[in-house]
Amino acid sequence: MRLKVWKLMDRKPEHWLQKLKEKENGLLALTVTLLLMLLVGWRFDYYYDLNDDVLMKDILAGVYTGTPESRNIQMLWMVSAALSLLYRIVRTLPWYGLFLCLCHYGCFFLILRRSLRFCTGLLQKLAAALIEGLLFGGLFLEHLVYAQYTLTCTLLGATAAFLFYTTDLESEYKEFIKKNIPSVLLVFLAYLIRTEMLLLVLPMICVAGAAKWGSEKKIFTREHALKYLWVIGLILAGILIGEASNRIACSSREWRVFTEFFNNRTELYDFQAPPDFETHEGFYESIGLTKSEKVLLDNYNFGMDEEIDETVIGRIAEYAAMNQTAETPFWQNLKDSLKAYGYRFTHGPGTGADYPWNYAVILAYVLAFCAGIFPKGQTTGGQKEQTGDQKEQEGEKKALLKNTLGITWKLAFLFAVRTCLWMFILMRGRDPVRITHSLYLMELCILGAMFLVECGRISTPFMQRSCRLAALAGFGVLSLMMLPEQIRNVRQEQIRREEVNEPYQALYGYLTADERKENFYLIDVYSSVSYSEKMFAEVDNTLDNYDIMGGWACKSPLQRKKLALYGITDMEQALKDDDHVYFVRKTSEDMQWLFDYYEGHGTPVEAQREAVVGENFEIYSISGK
Repeated sequence: MRLKVWKLMDRKPEHWLQKLKEKENGLLALTVTLLLMLLVGWRFDYYYDLNDDVLMKDILAGVYTGTPESRNIQMLWMVSAALSLLYRIVRTLPWYGLFLCLCHYGCFFLILRRSLRFCTGLLQKLAAALIEGLLFGGLFLEHLVYAQYTLTCTLLGATAAFLFYTTDLESEYKEFIKKNIPSVLLVFLAYLIRTEMLLLVLPMICVAGAAKWGSEKKIFTREHALKYLWVIGLILAGILIGEASNRIACSSREWRVFTEFFNNRTELYDFQAPPDFETHEGFYESIGLTKSEKVLLDNYNFGMDEEIDETVIGRIAEYAAMNQTAETPFWQNLKDSLKAYGYRFTHGPGTGADYPWNYAVILAYVLAFCAGIFPKGQTTGGQKEQTGDQKEQEGEKKALLKNTLGITWKLAFLFAVRTCLWMFILMRGRDPVRITHSLYLMELCILGAMFLVECGRISTPFMQRSCRLAALAGFGVLSLMMLPEQIRNVRQEQIRREEVNEPYQALYGYLTADERKENFYLIDVYSSVSYSEKMFAEVDNTLDNYDIMGGWACKSPLQRKKLALYGITDMEQALKDDDHVYFVRKTSEDMQWLFDYYEGHGTPVEAQREAVVGENFEIYSISGK
């Protein structure tokens, strides 16, 4: 032991400097990542962005059913089971929030570390690290603070595409495959987290793969086929493993029935809308749905009615789709969507949520194109010397044409695919920020990778430096323009959420008080949608004695398990007949629908107000007349 210590002490300073130099990129990237994480954590509170993430956390942590569950409905089983296992080991820690933050900052670290490899000199690396930190903060700050698993999925996939595209072309095929194992694992994790989102952006990942393969000097060789097909095969294998394990985990009849219900409900509410009852009364009569029952579809409280099952929801979704097609012809929809697409891609500050993402993408296209047309060392290095000005000019023209065509088809291919994806979401009428920003994020990472690779191949050092400086200047100016506004917007959103959450915190504190633990409270869906939850403040993962009367977990095996804990098998019957079951509504929300529903079922009820919580919520006991 002493000998080893003396040997370490004997080493020259140059040895340590060499070691630090080898780890320079990683240490610099880690430092900037930790600094960004500390600054964001010091300035803001982390939130789950939507009720979706809060409910997923509750399911995983055991808040929903009393036991950490390995199936949280939205994610696939493998990642859901892993997170629930962490909660089983240490129930009091906010594992889901930690997981989302680890994915976000981990991806930034991986992208930054790889991009620093393309810089020469410490000063250039420091400048690049600073600009990338500002850019990531300026674009992604709201999604760092208000975490949403859809964006997490896309960031993982975008990081995978970035790492894959920036892998050395010269690597032998086994080494190439080995270097891209992290990319394969990132795509696999992204698929487990949010399958639909990964599949939506997968075409852009395929563009990155095709463009990478197309950058080889000789495209159709056995070695290149092995390199790229092995990576593609590993990604597909991961997707198949994730999908197969989830289907096995959800293979019971109750889960299969719920999965059908969930898919039909998603189609109805995310892409269609329940048709108006008066206009389509004949259809509703044909499926046995009365007006008072149809209201449950409008206000999302369909958990009240056991007859609203997967078949009913499926027929309504199918009928709504037929009517939507008839009301808005395809070509009219296409025309309107193209107009919206063009506007959203080019509009500036103050006109929507696409800025500054769209400007960053436009700038990235310009920079990637400029870097692509400059003379390349790989193109000119192996050519024989030519004499005479004319031959030299002809060679330069041919090289310029070749480079221009080479970068143009890649950018055109990417732009064509992104256009198709945007038209898909616009024509379906499903374009929330978490989806549009995801598309921008994936596109920007691929363009950034293209720029770095093309810039790294420029044969003239001066042009190479100029290209990098142009990118640093362009993104630096854009970052400085948008970061103050982003910080201001996120801060204002924090204030708004604090104000909105205050009455909800009072309500949930009242419902879960020790003297009311044996009661169960059914909350009107529209009375619950505004609440969001902090990730790391006042973490309490004990069982909650309330649930909403609809939502995406409604009628799931998990909800039935939760209700069974309180002796409830039927919401409609329990609310009317059980003394310990109460109805909760926001004072601003109507409750006439509840009386109409029971009246329509021949069991009229009356409501007795039991409590008022603050100025916002009322709690009722419901009983038959």
